[in-house]
Amino acid sequence: MQTRSRCKMGRTRKTFHWPTGAAVGIILILSFLFVPVGLGVAEALTPDDVQADVAMLVVAGTNQVLFEKNPDKVVEPASIAKIMTLLLALEAVERGESSLSDKIVVSPDAEAIGGSQVWLRAGEVFTLEELLKAVAIQSANDAAYAVAEHVTGSVSAFVKQMNRRAQELGMKDTVFTNVHGLPPDPGQEPTLTTAQDINKMSQEILKFPVVLEWTSTWTEVFRSDNPRTVLYNTNRMLREYPGLDGLKTGHTDSAGYCLVATAEQDDLRLLSIVMGTSSDAERRQETRKLLDYGFKGFTSQRLVEPKEVVGEVVIKNGVPETVKVVASAPLEALVEKGNSGPFHRHLRLQPDLEAPLKAGETVGAVVVSQDGRILGEVPIELEEDVKPAGFFVRVWRWLRDLIQSLITMESTE
Repeated sequence: MQTRSRCKMGRTRKTFHWPTGAAVGIILILSFLFVPVGLGVAEALTPDDVQADVAMLVVAGTNQVLFEKNPDKVVEPASIAKIMTLLLALEAVERGESSLSDKIVVSPDAEAIGGSQVWLRAGEVFTLEELLKAVAIQSANDAAYAVAEHVTGSVSAFVKQMNRRAQELGMKDTVFTNVHGLPPDPGQEPTLTTAQDINKMSQEILKFPVVLEWTSTWTEVFRSDNPRTVLYNTNRMLREYPGLDGLKTGHTDSAGYCLVATAEQDDLRLLSIVMGTSSDAERRQETRKLLDYGFKGFTSQRLVEPKEVVGEVVIKNGVPETVKVVASAPLEALVEKGNSGPFHRHLRLQPDLEAPLKAGETVGAVVVSQDGRILGEVPIELEEDVKPAGFFVRVWRWLRDLIQSLITMESTE
């Protein structure tokens, strides 16, 4: 309905007409069309957004890096070092050198270890599994010491094995000086590592499902009496974050508050590393930030199809000389939502490829990246057999290459 009113000048003023239903529909459509492009898309996490000295977010299993901040900075790991202690013990069990049911008599040296502990007393007897649970759940330093003594006969031998295993895993910037991560004694060097190296040993220990059974346990009785002792998990995020079931906390004055966490949602397992924060609350806050970014800010995408031709390689002294290579398996990776940047592929070939070679033989890998960050890789194989070239073919190719090199030299002069 339309009304009229008169102003002081005596002129007629028209009042506002409410738009019809069709007009409202048009307005709504236009509003959706002109929404800013990035609205609703999770923003990329930057190093400035994470209040931790060192941080990483990685896909468990594939090792795809989703976020990193100072990943190569050398830091003290505190009790994060116990991941390697747990790993060596479980690998000894896997090899049959130890058993989870082994009875371990606590030594006076183990009793003397301070810090976080289960107050072991010399002469007490526990199984290897009970002591490993004490390490995994309550981060018990004395239990870690007793485990090391049992597995290799002495703590010094165990520390040597820790460093040897670190080198085997490619942990090139890591040096272990004890089995528990406590600050060094006077005259002793501290244990040092990096987020990159922590990731490597963490990925390895996740191959043992029993670890997550232990690290996801909130409380468990360790000693039934004299005195009754209950293990309490040091990782408070177990009760705060959906799907989180590990992995290890750490804290000393020099290392700060550290947390290696892992969580699984919708068949996706992520591993986050936060080092050098100022409090337990802050390490949990930054861990949540990383995991939220991984679970909400990425989507899985098929980047390479199985048996897809991904390039050609030149085989020395081969017939044919140039051969197509195909992906031996599909490659799926997480891609950041809203990132429309192109994917780049490059072949990483084995050195000195020379005939004869068989079809299906692995000759390297195809690596897929976006914005300079590697998303993943998959092995590549030859599409056909490559036979050795005869004498005259080799001579002809040598002359051809010589002439081409001479032409190239002249054109650059």
